[in-house]
Amino acid sequence: MRIGLLGPTEDDQAGFREAVSFLLADVEADQIVYLGRGEFADRAIDAWVRELGGADDAESAFLARAAHLATDGSPAQIEALLETDAAISQLARIRKIPPPPSRAIEMLDDRVVLFVHDKSILDEEDIANAHLIVYGRGAEADLRRFGKRTFFTPGPLSGGRVGVLESSDDGTSVALYDLSGMPVWREPIVSPGSKVIVAT
Repeated sequence: MRIGLLGPTEDDQAGFREAVSFLLADVEADQIVYLGRGEFADRAIDAWVRELGGADDAESAFLARAAHLATDGSPAQIEALLETDAAISQLARIRKIPPPPSRAIEMLDDRVVLFVHDKSILDEEDIANAHLIVYGRGAEADLRRFGKRTFFTPGPLSGGRVGVLESSDDGTSVALYDLSGMPVWREPIVSPGSKVIVAT
């Protein structure tokens, strides 16, 4: 399981599209979590769907167009329709965090992952119950560990970096990539059952 992590932006639709395309095509993320305020993501995704030829009634429009092309269309037109539908379906993998003071929670293997825009809204109980806190509001990408808890932000999208949370047979890790595809770093996430040793 791979979860792409996008930091907030106010108006950079081109950067948003570049980051989403990288996470979907190169990283092959199963889902993407946008860590900014949801209004921007809604506008950006709606504009992208419209450019791809989608509509508000996308399902019925697709079926009507498919029925027409099945009888009167060329193979190239049918292939183009299917490619457009696949591209629009990919965008459904983008998730938004709920507006404050709500937060999103995901179980990844045996770890509780908490997603929030601004970590300052979290209380002691929120933090105590989570193994990984992923947040959007930060001046730059950052990863900090406090005992068994890890705090991570990919930083604002203007920094040109995205995060990837990955669960595999080797364990769970969080990675930071620049948009050219170069990994910046990858760190394992401590298992809840692991002992943390503090050197003195």
